[in-house]
Amino acid sequence: MNSSNERLDRIEAILATTAIQQQANTEALTRLEAQTSANTTAIDRLTERLDRLTQRFEGLTSAIGSHQEALRLISQQNNEWREQMRIIQTEIRDLWQYLNNQLRNRGNGGGQN
Repeated sequence: MNSSNERLDRIEAILATTAIQQQANTEALTRLEAQTSANTTAIDRLTERLDRLTQRFEGLTSAIGSHQEALRLISQQNNEWREQMRIIQTEIRDLWQYLNNQLRNRGNGGGQN
């Protein structure tokens, strides 16, 4: 019977230890659940913030695209104006040369009747 009592004592000790460990595990699980809930809340907030940033980024990208198109049109207009200025400068130079030639001809008696 002594061995029966010893065996029973060991089983009770094991059960007591197991109960203590089970309580510790339950408390740890409760803390993990709370931490998981906090992490989920933080992830949700970060996801919302990321969504807002993504929308802002898309808006900025669209604005940049619009500005690029405007800059392209301005550049195109600028090139057209430069071409017009080149043509006008050529015409002014040709007129200047013609008038100089007319003055020289008059000075040489070529323009008098």
